[in-house]
Amino acid sequence: VDNIVFTTNGGEAVVEVFGEVLPDNISKNIDIYRYFNGEDYLFTADPQPEAKRLLQNKYAKEGIAFRLFKPDTPGTAPFYRWYSPQKRGHFYHSNYIGGGKNIAGYVYEGSIGNIATSRLTNTRELYRWYNAKTGHYFYTTDAQGGTINKKEYRFDGIAGYVK
Repeated sequence: VDNIVFTTNGGEAVVEVFGEVLPDNISKNIDIYRYFNGEDYLFTADPQPEAKRLLQNKYAKEGIAFRLFKPDTPGTAPFYRWYSPQKRGHFYHSNYIGGGKNIAGYVYEGSIGNIATSRLTNTRELYRWYNAKTGHYFYTTDAQGGTINKKEYRFDGIAGYVK
């Protein structure tokens, strides 16, 4: 905290200034892990509380898929997760009501972190792919769809921007 004195032709003004210096080692990103059980992709920032579900549903860890932002990061919004017991698949979106997608029958599971809603410095697209036959979604930073079968999945847009 300090005062700055501004002197102009109109006189002087004293402005009190506050500043906070944060250490460089504070991460502003959240690692998002991808799990797959043969039909569904589950993304999570914290696998520990979900260990029982991951084990019961035979999800296998595929590693870090991308990185999201911490809450309150400017230019970002929560990235919500829903699960459809009927389709046995997850859906993710930055819009709490699904962004125009039909999420009837999906159970809301919360936010997994924040996603940039427009391109920020050093971010990349998170692509959404959709399988009309199964109703499953797949998310990847690979514009070509990564490991999914492109005969079954179709490009469904950009879900947002990630690290």
